[in-house]
Amino acid sequence: MDELSLVHPYPGRWFPRENLRAIWPNYVDAVPDIKLIIPMVFNDEEEVELIRAALPGARLMICETTAPIAILKKRVSDREPTEELAAALRTWVDVYHARSDHERIRHFQVVTHPATVDETVREILDVTSWLPPAQVTSDSAREV
Repeated sequence: MDELSLVHPYPGRWFPRENLRAIWPNYVDAVPDIKLIIPMVFNDEEEVELIRAALPGARLMICETTAPIAILKKRVSDREPTEELAAALRTWVDVYHARSDHERIRHFQVVTHPATVDETVREILDVTSWLPPAQVTSDSAREV
């Protein structure tokens, strides 16, 4: 959603959702069985419904990726250019974890630490059944 927000001045939180709503039909027309992963944090259950409305016909599955709080704080603050921004994001991690709606919003959860990015993606794809069936290589076909 970040890339759908790149405009200055930023018009508001509705902007990336409306961009997604505008482009989604093009993707569905091009690839009817398309799978889409949107890395984002849902503010609340209402935002889930707004995203669902922006993706008509899509089956929405929400995966919450998580790690120990200290790791999350390090991840979000390491990429910030100033300590002020880093501190604000570390505080945001605390606010996020104080929420009580996670189980109502997510369909499943994947722990990302100490897993690699590839391991995390594979687990998400496995849980969603998005992994393609194993392909038979010419070498393995000859061995049969």
